[in-house]
Amino acid sequence: MAKKKKQDIYYLDTASFSVQKVKVSAKQRILHLLGYFLVGLVFFGIAMILSFSFFNSPEEKKLKNELYAAQVQYRYLSKRMDKLSEVLGDVQQRDQNLYRIIFDAEPPYNRAVLRNNYSEFNEYQMGDLIVETSEKADHLATALYAQSKSLDEIYAMAKKKDERLRSMPAIFPINKEEGHVVSGFGYRPHPIFKALLMHTGIDIAAPKGTPIYATGDGMVEVAGANAKNLIGYGICCLLDNGFGYKTLYGHMSKVAVHSGQKVKRGDIIGYVGSTGNSTGSHLHYEVIVNGKKVDPVYYFFIDVSPEEYLKILEKSREINQSLS
Repeated sequence: MAKKKKQDIYYLDTASFSVQKVKVSAKQRILHLLGYFLVGLVFFGIAMILSFSFFNSPEEKKLKNELYAAQVQYRYLSKRMDKLSEVLGDVQQRDQNLYRIIFDAEPPYNRAVLRNNYSEFNEYQMGDLIVETSEKADHLATALYAQSKSLDEIYAMAKKKDERLRSMPAIFPINKEEGHVVSGFGYRPHPIFKALLMHTGIDIAAPKGTPIYATGDGMVEVAGANAKNLIGYGICCLLDNGFGYKTLYGHMSKVAVHSGQKVKRGDIIGYVGSTGNSTGSHLHYEVIVNGKKVDPVYYFFIDVSPEEYLKILEKSREINQSLS
């Protein structure tokens, strides 16, 4: 096959009215080629910009998919943490409002939440989500540790439950058929000082010589008359029942125990009388919890029926003159 000859370019010379051949130099040819190249380069650049703006490369698609999956996982993890927080909150409520009431224990200490610095994540696209989830994790970790320690305490208390229940003052200190409450806990007119004074126990009227029973297991701390810090109680007995409980029995005619003696619930520790600042034969009975005197009526829950308890409660609420 013969080579195709390069086609020549001609033009009409108006001066001579003849057709002349166009002579193109090498420089002009190079400039023409360079112009075509630059135009093509510009169009190629525009095409690339449009491509990157509206179309993702396979690598970009992969990265975007991974980012979306990470966002979904973080949101799911955040919701899971919210659910776990609800469950933990329920356990904490039971701890404070059920378990610790059963064992009459102080509420657990509030521990500060551990908070780390996550400010370096703020510059990332998912920074807010990462920081929020991380802070929830910090809160959960701290709360779970605190709750774990609290449950350890409750477990230790549960092992001592029987001993604790035996020590808790829980019976009426006098035979119910022989004595009855005549004055309750609270401010009452004093029979001797003729003033409205705080009555820190209850008065149970009974004949002289009526047996008085220990309301819980314990050790005799004081037994006799004129004990230090117990002036006015006459012949009295103070039991240390342990676990923060103490019980005081005042105005006895005589005691049946001695200091340092261990007693069981139901043991006779003395007999009703009217010694000290007293105006009649009765037992003045007090319950002390962690150094604070409380209403003894709340601790009659073993040998008292609901009807009897309501009667005792109603009588103890009357604002009448105490016997001591």
